[in-house]
Amino acid sequence: MSEQNTNPRIDLLRKTAILQFKLLLDGLRDALLIPLSLVAAIIGLARGGENVDEEFRRVIKLGRRSERWINLFGHQVPLRRNTPGGSLDTLLDRVEEVVMDQYRKGQSEAEVRAAINKVLAEPPGDSPASGGDAS
Repeated sequence: MSEQNTNPRIDLLRKTAILQFKLLLDGLRDALLIPLSLVAAIIGLARGGENVDEEFRRVIKLGRRSERWINLFGHQVPLRRNTPGGSLDTLLDRVEEVVMDQYRKGQSEAEVRAAINKVLAEPPGDSPASGGDAS
């Protein structure tokens, strides 16, 4: 989000919540990649041939891309905003902006939920929060 919180405690809580969410997603990703990599290796071994590791390399590519998307500690080169799914940071910024805007307007929980669903349905580069550029 472009605005910084003036209260350092609120900023710490925000950063902590984001890290916990990213850690959860990273753990789920790892839990999915374990069986996927094993299945890919078994398929490659059974098929044989010159490109025996083709499926395994696809799993590695998926893992690298998901690592960039999650960007757990903020050290990954961010995915471009116009790529499908954008990045988790972009998505969280968009949701946070909508929630804070709805909160300032005094909207109900149902209205906030509807606004979040609308933002999540938009392509990454189409919302005002993303600035519409393809960085």
